[in-house]
Amino acid sequence: MEVTEICLAKYTDAREISLLSKTLIEYDLPTTKYTEKRVKSAISHESKNVAVMRHGGKLIGFGIMTYLDKVANLDLLAVLPEYQGAGLAQEIVAWLEKVALTAGILNIEVQARERNQKGIKFYQKLGYKIIKKVPGVYGTETQVRMAKK
Repeated sequence: MEVTEICLAKYTDAREISLLSKTLIEYDLPTTKYTEKRVKSAISHESKNVAVMRHGGKLIGFGIMTYLDKVANLDLLAVLPEYQGAGLAQEIVAWLEKVALTAGILNIEVQARERNQKGIKFYQKLGYKIIKKVPGVYGTETQVRMAKK
């Protein structure tokens, strides 16, 4: 059986992560925020981690988290559709949250589109609570901000 592993992304992963973000997260926004250049910047940033999940060497998911003094923000999270529903996204989030806890950060935030009810329910299952809704953040869409202690 092929092994599934989570590790830090390499620069060579940036293009694929950017394409996955465009396809799975930023799919109908006017501009793509997470370009290959921006993902490379995140990979090398001292306050960010870009984690990738591989199955048999194939990149099947990723997460990007920003760590500040007292709070961390889960910037992006995606798993290829054919691998969804198997708890893999939960494993990526747990990996990133563990880094936050190790750094002494006890508060984590995440944002989702209001129409992404599947994503909102996923984060709620992980203990995140809705703290605010902000209209118009994603063009005409409302952003749902969630937090977990």
